[in-house]
Amino acid sequence: MKPLLSRILIIEDNIDDADLLLRQLEKAQLHHQVRVIAHGGIALDYLTDSGAKCEHLVAVFLDLKLPAVSGIQILEGIRASERIKHLPVILVTSSNSQQDLDRCKSLGVSSYVQKPISLSAFTKAVADSFHVPGIKKSKSP
Repeated sequence: MKPLLSRILIIEDNIDDADLLLRQLEKAQLHHQVRVIAHGGIALDYLTDSGAKCEHLVAVFLDLKLPAVSGIQILEGIRASERIKHLPVILVTSSNSQQDLDRCKSLGVSSYVQKPISLSAFTKAVADSFHVPGIKKSKSP
């Protein structure tokens, strides 16, 4: 039997925030086949060097402030790759920097959730990214 490939990637170095995201995904019944990577460099390598593994991804939850490689650098890598540039990327950040948010918008981030993460903000971001019917969509970043 083939191992299940990850469908959702969480790139988050804070274990508490990653755990909260996992719990929110469970509430939204999207918690199966989730992979968590806590280091920016490892995440970028996984996304750019793993061949067909990334073709099974349906979304990336991305923190901006990561060790070694920033979330913006990861987002640039995603958008530069023909294989995965279509991936919805949900920014999960504590950053209040308008420059960071503007850069992420220019790179086509699907939506963003401000930390601390609330269930309603998370639900709206998922609805925006996955086009879930019956959920009012939040304003795009």
